[in-house]
Amino acid sequence: MTMHVRSRKLLVACLVLLTAAVLQFTGVNPAASQTVLLVAYESPRDPGLDPTSAAWDAVRAVEVPLAAQRGSYAAGGGSVATVRLKALHYGGSLYIRVEWTDRTENASALRAEDFTDAVALEFPSRTAATVPSVCMGQPDAGVNIWYWRADVDAGNVALAAAYPNMQVDGYPFEDDTFLTARGAANPVAADRPVQTLTSRLFGYLNTSPVQDAAGKGTRTESGWAVVFSRTFRSTGPDHADFAPGARTDLAVAVWDGANRERDGMKSVSQFATLQVAAASLPGGGGIDGRFIALAAILLVGLSGIGIGLAIYGAAERSRER
Repeated sequence: MTMHVRSRKLLVACLVLLTAAVLQFTGVNPAASQTVLLVAYESPRDPGLDPTSAAWDAVRAVEVPLAAQRGSYAAGGGSVATVRLKALHYGGSLYIRVEWTDRTENASALRAEDFTDAVALEFPSRTAATVPSVCMGQPDAGVNIWYWRADVDAGNVALAAAYPNMQVDGYPFEDDTFLTARGAANPVAADRPVQTLTSRLFGYLNTSPVQDAAGKGTRTESGWAVVFSRTFRSTGPDHADFAPGARTDLAVAVWDGANRERDGMKSVSQFATLQVAAASLPGGGGIDGRFIALAAILLVGLSGIGIGLAIYGAAERSRER
């Protein structure tokens, strides 16, 4: 009986030590609250901005739950329940693909009664002293937002669809004297599908002087798919920075134009964790060496425990005889 008790105690001790070694190796903190983890592996090919690129086929999607915006006041929204995220990096740039279900296509806001479908990603600023409020940041922890609008991405296609009988005769489209919104630096008039924004407090959203995020959206069978991209490093003030091996926070917001959602009326997530992996995409042209090493540790450790217990048990039986 004593031998079996000692064997169980030894087994438990060995398993505890092995578990501690694995947690130390992988950087997992079991005492920390666990959030959704999105891993961006290095892609063997350039994903580009096309959401239908084959580069995304081997990437596992992560489901992120959404809810109505209630951070500072109950603005409403919440018509989109979840989004599916994928991430890659290639050539020093980060790519994030967002997909969600939306049965209605709202890619025009030309009339006062129209509202466009949209999606935004939010990251802590590189200068943030702490984790910012997910609701537009705070004075000591700003946020960097990439904001895609379906109507801007559609461009003149939406204009022609809304006004099929319009006629243009010599209108100076390239002269900002006549394009007053573009001349006043209105970001919507810049024909840029993705706007780069910054904020340090709810209600104080600003257009960044550095517009370095790009993106493209497309309709799918069930809704929208949008790809965002930006280089790891940015010169923009209060922008986020990324690097292989580094982690940051990531939140998502979605607007459903058919539900007349705009401004604070939207579906939002809490912060998830984005990890830019210093490893190639598993099965996509490279093997993640960290997981090979982890598997080797587990194999050697468990084999060692088994052999040790077998030797210990045989020795105990010999002494009892």
